[in-house]
Amino acid sequence: MTAGLPGTGVGGLFYMVSGILMPFREAYRAVQGKSDARSRRLVAYQTVMALGVVAGIWATGWLLGVIISWAPAMAAAVHGTSPVAAHASNVVRAMAFFIGFATLAFVLAAVQVARVVNACRVRIRHEPAARGPWLERDAA
Repeated sequence: MTAGLPGTGVGGLFYMVSGILMPFREAYRAVQGKSDARSRRLVAYQTVMALGVVAGIWATGWLLGVIISWAPAMAAAVHGTSPVAAHASNVVRAMAFFIGFATLAFVLAAVQVARVVNACRVRIRHEPAARGPWLERDAA
C-alpha cells in the first residue's frame, strides 16, 4: 500500500482483482445459461473500470519512478559527484505493490477461515437432539 496513491489500499486492490475476475465468472454463468445482456454489460463496465484503475496506478507509479530517478542525477550534476545513484533501482514501488497484495491475501484468507469456523460452530450448535420416547409420543 502506498500512502497517498488512491486504489492501492486493500479495498482498491480487492476491487481491481474482483473486476478483473468478473469476466471469468460471467463466462461460467453463460455456460450454465444464467447470463443475460444486462449482466454482461455490467461485467464489461466493471472490468473496464478496474483495468482503468490499474492503468492509472501503473502510470502514476511509472511517472513517480521517472521523477525519483531524475533527482539523484540532478543532485550529482549540481554537486559534481558520481551519478551512480541515478541507475539505482526503486525497491519501494515493488514492495508497496507486493505488501498490498500480501495484505489482501491475508484478509481474504482470514475471512475464509472465519467462514469455515463459523459454519462448523453453527452445525455443532444446531445438531438435532436425541429424541426420547416422551417426544415421540407427543408428536403422534
